[in-house]
Amino acid sequence: MVTPLQPKEFFTGIWKGEGELSPHPLLRWVVPKERIRFLSQPIWLSDVVWVAKERLEFSSGDVILRTMFVEIVGTDRLHVTADDMPLGADIILHEKGFRFTPYYIWPCYRGRRWRLKCIDESLIDENGAIHDTIKMFFFGFPVATMALTVARI
Repeated sequence: MVTPLQPKEFFTGIWKGEGELSPHPLLRWVVPKERIRFLSQPIWLSDVVWVAKERLEFSSGDVILRTMFVEIVGTDRLHVTADDMPLGADIILHEKGFRFTPYYIWPCYRGRRWRLKCIDESLIDENGAIHDTIKMFFFGFPVATMALTVARI
């Protein structure tokens, strides 16, 4: 099986999946749980650089379209930036998945931008599906967890 340690082979094709955004229990009276549908398509620009076009559809009807720029910077490391992640992050690759260095995103919720710190880890199962867990924090307080399972279609 191809692993993330072979990024040119692994990060190809269209990736599709579903998941859930779960707010911290103290916030559930303000922020409901939401189902998420995810779609990502990489567009390789060179042997070491690609763009990932991503679409997240929430059960509330909200849609996030984002563009992520990715560069291979080492044998086990990528660097990414995105329109909602301007400071970027490194992605550490390993045989069973990958993890992001802590990063900040600026999502829009209820007409306001929020600066959230994210801890993001993805594990790959025996079928090649990615199980991604993103823990989100606002000034150190845990506000939500997003869990997605995506696979190449």
